[in-house]
Amino acid sequence: MFSNCQKITFVDIAPNGLKKIKREFPNSHCVLSRAEKLTLLSDDSYDLYVSLRTYNSSFFDIKKAISEANRVLKSNAGIIISIANGFLDSTRNCIIPGLLIPGTNFVDVYRGIDMAKKLSTYFVTMGFKEIQILPTNIEIYLSAISM
Repeated sequence: MFSNCQKITFVDIAPNGLKKIKREFPNSHCVLSRAEKLTLLSDDSYDLYVSLRTYNSSFFDIKKAISEANRVLKSNAGIIISIANGFLDSTRNCIIPGLLIPGTNFVDVYRGIDMAKKLSTYFVTMGFKEIQILPTNIEIYLSAISM
């Protein structure tokens, strides 16, 4: 997926995850940081921002993370964010649509799409254009273009 990238940066809060990435992609730039605080990344310097399932975290400032993504993206750059929309129930060996409410056993089938709508509202507020939502059985993808 990333083999044709001349310059790629990975950001994660997990040092071990970044070590694995560095072994797999030795020419990549790895940054230990939270998505809400990308201070080591320059303004207007990236063509694409991809975040997979980061925005599902309960301990995450979504507005600040999108603001940081917007700051580091060049004009007319892309952003792709995925949100979980289901999970594997290993006891029944099947995919359960929806997401668990933190601290409960209750599955909310609308939680993923509600989060996607919330994110798209933040995209609008921060000036992104061409906002799209693509739901699948286990993931919802949002994409947009920076201004």
